[in-house]
Amino acid sequence: AIVNRTVGAGEKAAAEIREHGGIAASFPADVTKKDNVEAVVEAIENEMGAADILVNCAGINIRKKALEFGLSEWQQILDTNVTGTFLACQAVGRRMIARGKGRIVNISSVASVIGLEDRAPYCASKGGVSQLTKVLAIEWAPHGVTVNAIGPGYMNTPLIANLMKQPGFQDRVRSQVPLSHVGETEDLHGILLVLCSRAGAYITGQTIYIDGG
Repeated sequence: AIVNRTVGAGEKAAAEIREHGGIAASFPADVTKKDNVEAVVEAIENEMGAADILVNCAGINIRKKALEFGLSEWQQILDTNVTGTFLACQAVGRRMIARGKGRIVNISSVASVIGLEDRAPYCASKGGVSQLTKVLAIEWAPHGVTVNAIGPGYMNTPLIANLMKQPGFQDRVRSQVPLSHVGETEDLHGILLVLCSRAGAYITGQTIYIDGG
């Protein structure tokens, strides 16, 4: 079940899954709105059955100096990155707790533990995601629900498309990252499989960093 504010993007992702033999459907919703989240979770369960795994990967960023951020920009980032994650965890987690099992994986960032220039609200939001992950893991462990986070470094996604075009950016990455290159989304697959399978049954409350070292 793919949830996305943009209908076209969600359907494209679902179509790619179906092309590889999977069963997938797209559900439009805005994760910053509690009523949207509650409604879409109910729609998904009615159409596709109970959610055993939740991956929270909605995220946005705006780059500028801290003194230049308007409150609305700050709020937009925090609403999507932290509040959206919380609302989805709450809506799906409540159902997982009732069933006595579930796996939740939140997408955090290396920015949860290091400061990055021009990204004050983004760093604050990702720190919030990792801390939220710890609290939910403690509260929900007795109910058979594990909650973990993945902290990617620079990944070749639309979120850094503009950076990838900047002169010197990839040279800077090579100088800072021991594995010497920007990561690809495929680099997250292994840890996702671990956290969502029997292999990760005794892991909870962790943020695991996939950042090339």
